[in-house]
Amino acid sequence: MKPDSFEDAYARIQAATRTRTQTEIANLLGIKQSSISDAKKKNTIPDGWLVSLYRSMGLEPDWVLYGQEPVSRREGFCLGAAVRESLGDYAGATVKATVYAMSRSDPQTGAWRREGIESIPIFDQLNRPHLLVVKMDGTGMEPVIRRGAYVGIDCDDTRFRSGEVYALEIPGEGLVIKRIVRDMEAKRLTLLSDNPAHQAQNFPLENPEITPVGKVVWIIQEI
Repeated sequence: MKPDSFEDAYARIQAATRTRTQTEIANLLGIKQSSISDAKKKNTIPDGWLVSLYRSMGLEPDWVLYGQEPVSRREGFCLGAAVRESLGDYAGATVKATVYAMSRSDPQTGAWRREGIESIPIFDQLNRPHLLVVKMDGTGMEPVIRRGAYVGIDCDDTRFRSGEVYALEIPGEGLVIKRIVRDMEAKRLTLLSDNPAHQAQNFPLENPEITPVGKVVWIIQEI
């Protein structure tokens, strides 16, 4: 089986280790930052990284390389999320962003309908050409994304990468936010909730009949 691209595997490492920068990854793995650039050019995750991640966090190499569960066999391990943004990291001008409801749907087709419910100021650095901001209306992604959180979605990024969080439309359910796992061996796409009280949903890898809306890139919520 051919491993996923370096970008996909690297994104999973970031999500699991809750790191955001190459410097943080390099310090975690005990390598030079330039080694990350070298690995990216070769489009491969070095074996040494896999060993370090397994020893330090119990991350399964097959999950890092292919997105195949389990993420870790270590008891009590909880997959982190590289979607938290600290407002302290940003400064400068703000822009107004329309916030849309997740629960609105067309009465005839059942498809999700964009209906603005309010507007909020966001720092310009958080803005994107095709940014969608929604207000989380469920508890499925708690504690990472709480009910009532403002969620920023990059609608230009719709290519599913394992371990990342996406907004998507599901027939009969409307707009939902889930963590995506691609299981190449079982040929299925698994939608996970971070809240263990919610069951996973499985769809065929080919023609899953769900529509990606975009990747979750930031959240604003009370601690």
